Amino acid sequence: MESGWQRTVLTSLCVVACVLLGLLASRFVGGAYGEPAPAILDALRPSAAAIAVLACLGAAVALAMSIARPINPVVALFAAGCGVAAFAMRCGNVNMAVFADGQFRWLGAETLGWGVFVAAASLLAWRVGGALPDVPWPDPEASLMRSVSRRKSLTMLLAAVLAPAVVAFTLVGPSKGQAIGACTLAGVAVAFGARLLAPREQPVLVFAAPVLVLGAVQLVMAAALGSGLDRAFATGALPSLLTAMPADVAAGSLCGVAIGLGWSKGLVKPAESA
Repeated sequence: MESGWQRTVLTSLCVVACVLLGLLASRFVGGAYGEPAPAILDALRPSAAAIAVLACLGAAVALAMSIARPINPVVALFAAGCGVAAFAMRCGNVNMAVFADGQFRWLGAETLGWGVFVAAASLLAWRVGGALPDVPWPDPEASLMRSVSRRKSLTMLLAAVLAPAVVAFTLVGPSKGQAIGACTLAGVAVAFGARLLAPREQPVLVFAAPVLVLGAVQLVMAAALGSGLDRAFATGALPSLLTAMPADVAAGSLCGVAIGLGWSKGLVKPAESA
């Protein structure tokens, strides 16, 4: 799609539709206080909530795929990320996660689940949209899974180690806006790092890498604190990485990596053999 205004209109409509689906998904995550729970695990009916959220956000991803080919896969994933961000903004924050006496120490596991969701959405985006215009496939004859499992492609994922450091330094409060913003900045940093490590590779799994790394770190930190999680929260000693809820991490990674890839296009060199 060559026309700039057509691209803008199509992207805007897709983002609005994904946001509405994200808001709809939040209605099915009822918590103990009558408000949307901070995480699916903390919902009154976690299984039903997981199915409803997957259906709504799965529909948002499917809708976002409509712009993967006419525009590109990165823009499609950004639109899907806006839907996840709308869902995350309506859900509770770390305060509710602690006071609801729910599954706080297992929220890292849910973050890992979101990582699987993001990875599946990314693979679908590249399956539908094809290669980015500025980064052709190293081997056009290879399958998608074989392409993303190349050594150079996997090297890009090492940039995800930047995510915990960025979130730790930028997340200074319990609000949802700060949590999503910090995770978005982490996604931007990871995208730049991935471009520097392997500028001629398709960044298919880069979207999911920060989510998986942050989820693993959250699990380790929660296990280390053990029964002292509530005490750490009450005394203000709770690590900032544990104040980002699972959907916050997923939304920030989808939107942040997409933004970072757009800003770092200049790092892609036109001549480099695969």
